Amino acid sequence: MSSLNGKIAMVTGASRGLGKDIAVSLARAGAFTVATARTETDSDSNIPGSLERTVQLMKEAGGDGIAMRCDVAREEDIESVIAKIVDSYGKLDILVNNAGIQTPGTILSMQPRHFDLSYRINVRGPYMLCRAVLPQMVNIGKGHIVNISSGAAIGPGEGPYSGEFVQSGGGTTYGTSKAALERFTQGLAAEMYSSNISVTTLSPSKPEWTEGGHYFRTLVANSDPSYSGWRMSGELMGDAVVAICNKNPQEFTGKLLYDEDVLLADGMSEAELLEKYPVEQ
Repeated sequence: MSSLNGKIAMVTGASRGLGKDIAVSLARAGAFTVATARTETDSDSNIPGSLERTVQLMKEAGGDGIAMRCDVAREEDIESVIAKIVDSYGKLDILVNNAGIQTPGTILSMQPRHFDLSYRINVRGPYMLCRAVLPQMVNIGKGHIVNISSGAAIGPGEGPYSGEFVQSGGGTTYGTSKAALERFTQGLAAEMYSSNISVTTLSPSKPEWTEGGHYFRTLVANSDPSYSGWRMSGELMGDAVVAICNKNPQEFTGKLLYDEDVLLADGMSEAELLEKYPVEQ
């Protein structure tokens, strides 16, 4: 994998799940990686994972980085973290907007405050982070922003509906927030094109195991779910982010990408991809 030596990266929502895996991949590729989230230590949450553990994994992978607490719903947290990174390291080359939530419920059952929270974290958070990061990216004349999206951004299409196409369990709100994020991404990519700053989205091609997903599907739901067809880690997402950040920003921007497609386009065969990033049978 190409080197990101000398780059400074920041990943939000990096205490567990895809954010953790993305932070580890960036650090392994040579980027000094700042992992941010609200969960600093294992005692801060019932859900497994913490920034402390992510930093440990980054260093075990041969990389380097630090943790900083950041709640993406708080503008003061965002401004403080960005300022600390730029003051300490002189720049920020890579921003990965991964932090997100999926609020449960249908439109009829969901409380308006939960609908608002979904957009506050999934859309306004990335907007505020980009707004804070972009001036110094413009100043250094380059940068990569990767917004983590989802296949849920693609709606069910026209009716009538049955089976898998029946929306339930928060799919409408989560999906529309991710669709908004993708439109934001391409608009920002066009705005920043002349400044040599790439803005893309990246989504998992398949469901991917995360600590949070496992926690809620087992302990909270008190069930023993099947993970057949799931990719059993987010390492592929992390390596796809690294591949994106090695591209020329003016040649590779405004794209709505899926993790498998990124590495296949870079020459990895489907057999190699399956061997390196196995799927539960």
